[in-house]
Amino acid sequence: MTTTDVRSFSDLGVDEAVVKALADAGITDPFPIQELSLPMALAGADIIGQARTGTGKTLAFGIPLVQGVDRSAGTTQALVVVPTRELCLQVHDDLLIAGANRDVQVVAAYGGRAIDPQSEAIAAGAPIVVGTPGRLLDLVRRGLLDLSQVTMLVLDEADEMLDMGF
Repeated sequence: MTTTDVRSFSDLGVDEAVVKALADAGITDPFPIQELSLPMALAGADIIGQARTGTGKTLAFGIPLVQGVDRSAGTTQALVVVPTRELCLQVHDDLLIAGANRDVQVVAAYGGRAIDPQSEAIAAGAPIVVGTPGRLLDLVRRGLLDLSQVTMLVLDEADEMLDMGF
């Protein structure tokens, strides 16, 4: 299949519940990064992607996360590491949109806010955690975030995190 053959997220192998959630949010046409990466990511391949801001990278990695977690497992299975709290909140919100019809819980973990509500949401079994490096390390060191069941890892804006010294 070439990108010119793609007409919808369904053509890329996206679950119908996710397709509907995206459509409900007004997202119906995949961006090029999504067309290229989704079939491979949904098949379980490791992906490195690069695209300009605003071109759909979050859903390119987020849809496979939302589809790939076992909501009933009660453990963190996917971790998204982001450099800033602003990006943390943006990614969190985008994943909630994509997972709306699958009832996927997503926790935003970042500093500058009380750690207890974040750790309680993680302990309640949220399968996806999006967080900044400092807060994630704090949660792990305190024994509040168990990474032993994480099978999916995303380093969003890894170059930015390296520039910031993480």
